[in-house]
Amino acid sequence: MSESPDRGQLSLPVIDISPFISWDSPESDDHATNPDTPKETEHGNGAAHPQARLPKPTTAAHLTPTQRTTVAALRAAVQHPGFFYLTGHGVPCALMQRVLSLGRQFYTAPDSLPPKRSIARRPCGDRYGDGARGWQDVDAVARNDWHEALDFYAEIAGAEQVAAHRAFKAARPDVWPGVDGLLEGRNLYPPRPAAMRDVYPDYVARLCSVGEAVMRALGFALELRDPEFFVGATRDSFWCLRVLGYPPLPPAFRKKEGEDDDEEDEEMVGCGAHSDYGCLTMLLTDDTPGALKKSNGSTPTPSPGAYVVNIGDMVEQWTGGWATSTVHKVLHHGDGYRISVPFFYEPAKHVVVRRLPEFGGTEADPEVRYWDHLVSKIDGSFFRKRTTW
Repeated sequence: MSESPDRGQLSLPVIDISPFISWDSPESDDHATNPDTPKETEHGNGAAHPQARLPKPTTAAHLTPTQRTTVAALRAAVQHPGFFYLTGHGVPCALMQRVLSLGRQFYTAPDSLPPKRSIARRPCGDRYGDGARGWQDVDAVARNDWHEALDFYAEIAGAEQVAAHRAFKAARPDVWPGVDGLLEGRNLYPPRPAAMRDVYPDYVARLCSVGEAVMRALGFALELRDPEFFVGATRDSFWCLRVLGYPPLPPAFRKKEGEDDDEEDEEMVGCGAHSDYGCLTMLLTDDTPGALKKSNGSTPTPSPGAYVVNIGDMVEQWTGGWATSTVHKVLHHGDGYRISVPFFYEPAKHVVVRRLPEFGGTEADPEVRYWDHLVSKIDGSFFRKRTTW
């Protein structure tokens, strides 16, 4: 971080999560950064994944001194400013750059349109469509979201998961009428760049381990009676990985030199003001400066090797607003093509979220099921937008 940030630039706290996670030779897994390297082990969908070591202290008395330092810093950061840099995560820098590079290839290669069209997002029931997965083009009508997106989610796969989800929906037939099948498909990988199919699942597996480490530390940071509560709620996380491409704004919609950003001017942004739906967002982005903007006007800037992290709506719900899901948007006024890859570490699909007793919660408090919250957000954002292809 710069010691003398520019006006409006946000100097974020730095959280070192390494006391809560380590890896078996994290830099030795060459397959993630070099897809020609033979795989030695197979896991899940076929990608080779390294193993994370996740210390599990049972009470605050069992925390090591370095864990206590992380916990104290995390407690301060989630309350204010709500964003922080995450270091010590053990994700190789080469893999982070590979993820960005593949995203850039997908969006900007000279022959990129046919691969995009081949996995275009489709409505539920239309071929492979589930209303959410796949590629979504820039919508020329919605200028407050001037970006392309390629979306991946945890899959509802396996007989037990499918049966449990069907039973969950069957017991609540009137909750979300008209969106049957939403988010129930398989992830779609483009034919080019082909390496996405191997690199991205490995990257997701690593970040799920990082997410568990942060949520464990957060349980101690918020002094929960059960420090493993968040870990349990996010086990079998219904995660989301978004690969976002921000083309330069058309000249007519760019800010003039010296013109201030207007919070009410939603015609000028790459992504409109929003909070994040779930628990934890870990943002990987290219070195475009000043693109992410908080509601107070400050702009966190990319820091090499670190993730910009913020909490989401579910943590705000659990804490009764003590920790806030910060509103932010994307302002990309440059001439280059910006790439951003946020990873959202979320609760399990059917987790019920209500204010915790540690924050004054009772059984009478309002509750939300994460699946309902997620579907409501997707249904109100891009599910009902046009499908390009």
